[in-house]
Amino acid sequence: MIEAIRIKLFGSQPSASVTDKKLDWLIQRDYESKAPEVKQKLQRITSDTHKGKNRISAAILKLSNKDCYKIDYYVAMSNCDFRDVISQAEYPRYSKFGFADLEEQNVKRIYLEDWTEYSKWLNK
Repeated sequence: MIEAIRIKLFGSQPSASVTDKKLDWLIQRDYESKAPEVKQKLQRITSDTHKGKNRISAAILKLSNKDCYKIDYYVAMSNCDFRDVISQAEYPRYSKFGFADLEEQNVKRIYLEDWTEYSKWLNK
């Protein structure tokens, strides 16, 4: 909710913060009996920080849409450029515009739609 207010007031694009506990919960929620295999696959993600690795992991889980085989593809993609995975998972609408100039109201609306979608997935 606080992120939605920041978007509406300041037009700032939020970024996800995923704890270890939340990541474990997401893995169990979406992969149940395959959770150990999924955790092993996510260990191959390279990131400068633990927080970054968790964020990338969550993005990969979202994009994989409960398909264990897609995880390998997205891990490889993230290791080339993590922004490709983050943008598709967290900012799917906005990333389609690239660097195009958009009116401030449109940017805020798109940020809000992207954040709402990601938040619903993260907390369902």
